[in-house]
Amino acid sequence: MVHKKRHLLMNFIAGLTIAGLIAVLTGCGAGLPKDLKNEAKSLPNAIKTGQSQVDKHKDKYLSLTKSSEFKAVKAFALKENWIQKFQLAHTELTRAKTLYDKDLKPLISKNKPELAQEVKQQINRIKKILQDAEGLARYPSSRFSKIRETIDNAKGLHSRSKNDAEQISRIANEIKTGPIAKADTDFPDLSEKINARFAPLSKLERQSHDYLSIVTAEYNRHSASSNADYAAFTDSTAALSSDLSQAKTLETKITGEMAQLYSGYTKILMDMKEEYFVTIKRESWNENSDYYDPKFATFQRQVSPELYEGLTADNLDTIAAITAGFTGSRFSSKVGNMWKELSINPAEQWPGRGHNAAAFWVEDSKEAYFHKYTLEENGETKETDWEKVDASFYDAKFEYLGMAILAKPYGVFEQDRLTQAAPPGMAYVGNSKYGEWKKDNTGNQFWSWYGKYALFSMLLSPRPSYYGYNSWNGWNNNYRNNRPYFGKTQKGFQKYGTSGTLLKQSPGFQSTNFAKSGGFKSQTASVRGAGANLRGGGPKSKGK
Repeated sequence: MVHKKRHLLMNFIAGLTIAGLIAVLTGCGAGLPKDLKNEAKSLPNAIKTGQSQVDKHKDKYLSLTKSSEFKAVKAFALKENWIQKFQLAHTELTRAKTLYDKDLKPLISKNKPELAQEVKQQINRIKKILQDAEGLARYPSSRFSKIRETIDNAKGLHSRSKNDAEQISRIANEIKTGPIAKADTDFPDLSEKINARFAPLSKLERQSHDYLSIVTAEYNRHSASSNADYAAFTDSTAALSSDLSQAKTLETKITGEMAQLYSGYTKILMDMKEEYFVTIKRESWNENSDYYDPKFATFQRQVSPELYEGLTADNLDTIAAITAGFTGSRFSSKVGNMWKELSINPAEQWPGRGHNAAAFWVEDSKEAYFHKYTLEENGETKETDWEKVDASFYDAKFEYLGMAILAKPYGVFEQDRLTQAAPPGMAYVGNSKYGEWKKDNTGNQFWSWYGKYALFSMLLSPRPSYYGYNSWNGWNNNYRNNRPYFGKTQKGFQKYGTSGTLLKQSPGFQSTNFAKSGGFKSQTASVRGAGANLRGGGPKSKGK
């Protein structure tokens, strides 16, 4: 065993040497990312370049002022003080330089990785100022070109503006007399919400009349060779073009929103399952050899939640070992009977070359979570296959088995859909589209479903089950859009959801994967996320 200890000591010393070398090369810890530092250090040159560009734009503009074409726009240049834009651009660049020297440069000097986010924010801040300065410098020449275009093409722009205004009015009128009017008639209680959605389009229509009035007035002055305000002419034509684009977008949006009122759907959580996987790694070696020649093998297994929790405990280094002895190698488990549950033959894929020892550990672990849903839309239902969900969503919905986790009734906008869990169909109760209130022999009110919506009375029970008025009224006033509603039995127990009495007594839900896997008995989330405890990389010391 002396040679083994010597070999371990050499490995330890080599490890220290490598660690020391890394520390020297990195300067006792990483600093700011290289790309980020280079980006920051490039900013002073970018600021200088920006100053040069401002001067070039100014020279270009000054040459324009000497041209014959400039005479027609000179009054607007003076009124809007175009020449001042260059001074404003230089002021912005000076501000960028000050921010660099005062705020960014000290952060770069500190060169600490935890400052990376702050450095990035300062870089973006300065880049935005450079961009604004560039826009200011380009403005005078750009403004000149746009007003010259208006002067040279006044007739065409006037015609286009009239067409834009007419299209905006047409769109607004068709929406107002079409889907808006119909929705107002069909859902009078929603009048305020309906009109609020139409308001932006109505505003655009009013604006378009004002802009067209300006365009027409200035075009008439232009035609009469009078002093037309070409700046106002330019801005109003541009505004009309922009408003038309917005009107088309609103047309699609409003039409879609009004259509939402005429359909309903419910998403009901019908089944859940969890799957757990581990990767067991084995390193083997020849205990009697001076030459260390390890071989590795991996075994992937799907395991039970209990086995997964046990194997991913944070106090585990290795889970099994093969040790060499005078009479041969001997296998031992460090996790008791858990090893048997893995169904791994310790000698499977065993290498040659006289290997007689090995260590086993959990190399990796994975968790997978799934839901099954019943999807109802306008009275028609379909069952989904297993849908993979993330762990946080699975945990968030764990108590809602057999409940509607999403519902949008008829006469409700998508924006107002219900996302708080409730018994299936509860969101539809009280809506005349789906049924009506009736009284039983004792005078108590219950909700009677229309036709195809009767499915909600049979979903959780083999016999028809109806919602009473008191139950619905309590949900509607205290839980709707506020918090999950689990209801209560006459004896005060929880009625709906994973822990509810209704599911535990339902033959249909007893056949679900959740029930068969013991979900109704355990109902614990302790296993989920257990794999995060893995140290990774196997045991701390193994081999020779």
